[in-house]
Amino acid sequence: MGGALSLSQARRIALSAQGLIGRRPTAPATARAVGRTFDRLQLVQIDSVNVLVRSHYLPFFSRLGPYDREALDRLGDRSPRRMVEYWAHEASFIKPEHFEALRLWQKRSWVGAASLDPAVRDDLASRILEALARSRPLTSAQLTERLGHVEERRTDNWGWNWNAVKRVLGDLFEQGVVSSAGRTPSFERRYALTSAVLPRANGASAANAFGRVLDREEAALVLTRAALAAHGIGTPRSIADYFRLPVKATERALGDLVRTGDAEPVAVAGWGNRLYKDPAAAIPRSAKGRALLSPFDSLVFERRRLEELFDFHYRIEIYTPSHRRRFGYYVLPFLLGETMAARVDVKADRPGRALLVHAVHGEAVAPPETAVELAAELRLLADWLGLDDVRIADNGSLSAAVARSLGERQTREP
Repeated sequence: MGGALSLSQARRIALSAQGLIGRRPTAPATARAVGRTFDRLQLVQIDSVNVLVRSHYLPFFSRLGPYDREALDRLGDRSPRRMVEYWAHEASFIKPEHFEALRLWQKRSWVGAASLDPAVRDDLASRILEALARSRPLTSAQLTERLGHVEERRTDNWGWNWNAVKRVLGDLFEQGVVSSAGRTPSFERRYALTSAVLPRANGASAANAFGRVLDREEAALVLTRAALAAHGIGTPRSIADYFRLPVKATERALGDLVRTGDAEPVAVAGWGNRLYKDPAAAIPRSAKGRALLSPFDSLVFERRRLEELFDFHYRIEIYTPSHRRRFGYYVLPFLLGETMAARVDVKADRPGRALLVHAVHGEAVAPPETAVELAAELRLLADWLGLDDVRIADNGSLSAAVARSLGERQTREP
């Protein structure tokens, strides 16, 4: 067993590993800083919800402040790509060197064509691959048109109502045979053969950057080491959750990493009894960061870790009926120092050029300066999104104080 740490030290390790420990630079972040942040996080979750901004953009604002979103897009749109899309912690942008390892572990057949007639599936797959081999990257709709595919669609389906082409594409994407060459402005994937997106990928086996074929245990070791570096400190469960690996495979990998000196068992007062620390992780003396965090931010991925580490119980309530929501539809945790100080329900009103703050709920442990700091963060966020106003509804324990700090008239949202 390694050293004993306080809960405060563990928080600071986690925040430092995630790039949330210190004050952000006042100047707009450079493209190089965006790339370094992605390298630190190892992956960024993608989600189609666009209430505020596409979810993969917000973690970079949380860590860097204002930056050019096109700088992030270029990491995945230009060769050689520094990030590619694949299944990891749900649909995510990942580092190319992790693609082959993830392909050995990710099984998301439910998103694809498993229920289609095999003859139909195989015929469509063959035609899709042939079309992509001799074309630029294409969306599902463009491929459907190019193949001349027509089918009768159900109109009473409340869930995903994908046609067969899109379902087969999902299957080929999960297999790693086709990949995303980027997204359209409306967030549709532009599909291409994986060999065109990632020239190192051989389409048949998993190989590392040096060309040696990996087995599943070695792949788990690669991903566990990356997850531990991104976490700084965590339980086997939280480390496994980062790339959605099985916990038992992660535990075996952690055991190997301990033997090689790449992981250190530690004890943290008040937090579980099976914890591992990245030996390279710093233990800063203080935490001075300030950030609104996306519901899909990697710091809040694993809710049990979040609660044990920060005493912060958090759930996404997007899919909860409105009358049962406690805090709101799209709620961002507000981090101040090493404290989860508040929850903010926000929406970008793009036609009205306003950031709508439907509710601001302070936590019992919120520092006295929380309202002032949160007001400044909301103003910064609005400016980055090109919104002129910040409108605070009279809802939640901190709403009035934040409104006063903004110097804006407090309004009650309809």
